[in-house]
Amino acid sequence: MRHDLARFSPHIIDDQLLMCCACGRLLPQDSFDLEHLVPQQVVKRDPIVVKTNPVTPVNIRSGNLLLCKRPLKIKDKILYRNGCNSWKGRVFDSALNDLVGGNGLKAGRCTQVHIIAALSLAYLAMVAEFGFIVSLMPSGRLMREQFFTPRKFHPSLPLKCQMLLGGEIPVESPDARLWSKPFSFGFDRPGICTVVIRNIAVMLPVSRDPRLPFSQHLRIVPSRYKLRPDFGTVFR
Repeated sequence: MRHDLARFSPHIIDDQLLMCCACGRLLPQDSFDLEHLVPQQVVKRDPIVVKTNPVTPVNIRSGNLLLCKRPLKIKDKILYRNGCNSWKGRVFDSALNDLVGGNGLKAGRCTQVHIIAALSLAYLAMVAEFGFIVSLMPSGRLMREQFFTPRKFHPSLPLKCQMLLGGEIPVESPDARLWSKPFSFGFDRPGICTVVIRNIAVMLPVSRDPRLPFSQHLRIVPSRYKLRPDFGTVFR
């Protein structure tokens, strides 16, 4: 993860810091814990034939990502003591357990909190799959702000992203391919990534396709002094 982040912030190679993709803070590596994306209470209920299959261990079925465990503060006032890792578990895991555990959640019981939980999980899964480019895009900032607003949609969240599609998970299926890839990503719509999480799907806003290469150098060489401050006045 540090090598991936260094593509955008080369200075971290020297200071040994890592960015939390949820809160955006640059913290020492000992300030992070491994987070299971699909909650543990969900994977514990997976079929026995899947849990005993060496091809589909817990880490594969849940997906993993590093999230910080340092207290969250605003103006030196502690907002939450246990960091983003515990925030996800406390705020979203119960809703995710309703959505991707057992036979899924009935449409009439799906609340705004469930949809935001699914969006937040989809965002974290995208970071795990494609790296920090997902966090550093404008859409990444939007989703990081949504992560800390679990009970109402962000004002800038597109309307089409405020819904969730779901179905029953085939709990009796022993097919390893079904259980070894809990997340899939589709970029067939501009500005949208359709993220499938086991038996549910959400549409996540994306500023650009993270699979596409990005330019690390200026294609046009600026004229001399162009990148220096211009102290010229508008009116003479």
